[in-house]
Amino acid sequence: MDTNNTLIQQAMLTWQNTICEGNSAFENNRYITADKLYQDSLEHLANIGGFITSNTPPPTSWVIDQFVPALVVSYLNLVDSSMAQGKHEIACDFLVEGYNVVCDCGHCLLNATQDENHYLFSKHLSQLQQHSFAIRRHLAQSPNLLNKLEKISEPYSVTSLTYH
Repeated sequence: MDTNNTLIQQAMLTWQNTICEGNSAFENNRYITADKLYQDSLEHLANIGGFITSNTPPPTSWVIDQFVPALVVSYLNLVDSSMAQGKHEIACDFLVEGYNVVCDCGHCLLNATQDENHYLFSKHLSQLQQHSFAIRRHLAQSPNLLNKLEKISEPYSVTSLTYH
């Protein structure tokens, strides 16, 4: 497990550096570079995902405290970059994809874990939902894009792990 912890820590540091570089590019209106770096950040997280589903996964609390927020940040950065470029459909696609990925994490992790983990997971998921509501204002004239975001606005129950 120590080797896994070291590899996970290295991947998280690489993720963090990649996000910082992407944010710098975004702030300087270098959107193509920012998008590439944000996509790379998701690849770093995918590498960590392999450890989460292994026989010796990191603690669930770490996944919810560190991994899930990193997923949310990566996806929301892609959404923001796409919106800044006027690529609203791509922004919606990233938002829906991020929501689905985070929900999948919830299904895998929260079968019988502590209520505190359910609360933290819900908090991270709500960030994606809030972003969805903010984007809707920009898409009032695009009913097809609003339909894409419809699933995100539906309540999600982590205690029953079902959609309402």
